Order: sequence, then structure tokens, then C-alpha cells
Amino acid sequence: MLANINRLRKDWEIKKVFKDGKKTLSDNFTLCYLPNRFGYNRFAIVVGTKVSKLSTRRNALKRRMREIVRQSVQTMPQGFDIALLAHKLPNWPLKLDNIKPELSELFKKIK
Repeated sequence: MLANINRLRKDWEIKKVFKDGKKTLSDNFTLCYLPNRFGYNRFAIVVGTKVSKLSTRRNALKRRMREIVRQSVQTMPQGFDIALLAHKLPNWPLKLDNIKPELSELFKKIK
């Protein structure tokens, strides 16, 4: 689970990241990031109903995305608010090994 200090909780904070932040795209995901005044990263993970109508699949994707973020949080540049948005569902059944390289490439683009 992601630590409480590493979560974007307020709706207006997430909207600000999407509106004012820089965007990086991949096949299945969009990463938006915005510098913050803290010395650590905060994350929001968004998987809408357009990705899948089944909540079980959306929740499974969010759990896997959160786990990859949790594993990668120490190796990323610090001091950013980051929002991850899923465009489409990668191949089902989901495996961490299918998603991790794509998200790792997005995390490397944060400056």
C-alpha cells in the first residue's frame, strides 16, 4: 500500500495536476506531473469506466499500478505531484510484468 504522505487526496489538487502539469504519454497510460513545495512525491491513480465497464478489472489495474508506484517511489526524482491516467486496459489477465516496463519508462521522463 502507498503511504499516506504519498497520496493526492483532494479533487482540486488532482485537477490542478491535469490542468497545469506536464504530460507524458505511452500506449496505455498518461502521466501528468507538476512540481510541489514538498520534498516528496504525491500520486493519484485514475482508471475511468471507459477503460472497462467492470469494476473488478478497473480495481485490479489500480492495485497493480499502485504496487508499481510503491516499488518505484524511492528511485524517482522527488518533489512532484503525479497523476497516472489509464487509457485502455492492457491485455487481460493483468500481470505486473506487462505493465511495469511501460510505467517505468514514463517515470524516467519526469524532470
